[in-house]
Amino acid sequence: MKRKIILIVFVFLFNILWVNAISLTNNLTSHYNLIIQTKEKSNSQNNSIVDDIDVMFENNLSYEDVDAVVIGNKINTGLKGELSGYGELISKYSIVNGVNPYLVAGMIVENGDCGDTCSVLVTKCKNVGKLPYNKEMIGETACFGGYYRSFSNIEDSIKAYIKYIRKNFYDKELTTPGTIYNSYHKDVRWAFRVNTYMEQMKNASV
Repeated sequence: MKRKIILIVFVFLFNILWVNAISLTNNLTSHYNLIIQTKEKSNSQNNSIVDDIDVMFENNLSYEDVDAVVIGNKINTGLKGELSGYGELISKYSIVNGVNPYLVAGMIVENGDCGDTCSVLVTKCKNVGKLPYNKEMIGETACFGGYYRSFSNIEDSIKAYIKYIRKNFYDKELTTPGTIYNSYHKDVRWAFRVNTYMEQMKNASV
C-alpha cells in the first residue's frame, strides 16, 4: 500500500516537473525567436542600399534641413518629357539611400538628354541613367542590341540608377560631379552641366 502511495506521489511530482519544463522551454524559445526577429529587423533597417516599397509614404524625410517633398517640387522644375513629375520619387529615394537628390536629378537630366524631350534610350528603353546591360544578372533585359539595360517603367529605372550611384560613386567617396566625372572618364563639360542643373533646381522657387 505504501509503495502504491509513493508511486502515485512520484508520478504526480514527475508530471508537475514535466509540465514546468515544457513551459520553460516554450518561454525560452519564444524569447530567443523574438531576439532573432529583432536583430534581423535591425540589420534590415541598417542596410546601406534601400529598396522599400513604402519609401514614398515617408513624411519625415529631409536633406540639408529641407523637406523631401519641397525638394521634389524643386527638382520637378527641371524635369521634362518622360521625367516630368518624378521629382518626389528622386528626392525621397535618394535621401533614404544617403545620396544628394539634386546630384541624382542633375545626372538623370544630363544622361537622359532631357531638354523638352528625352533621348530614345529614355523614351523607348525607360533607361534614365545609361545603365549598361549585364547578361549575368537574372531578370535584366537588353535594349539597343544588348549594350544598355531596358526597364519596364521610369520608376524602376530611377530606383536602379540611385542604387547604382550609391554603390559605384558614393561608397567610393565620389559625391560631386567633379569627382564623379573623373571616374566616368567624361569630358569636364559633363560635370559643368550637371552642376548647372543642380544649382538651377536647388534655387528654384516653389
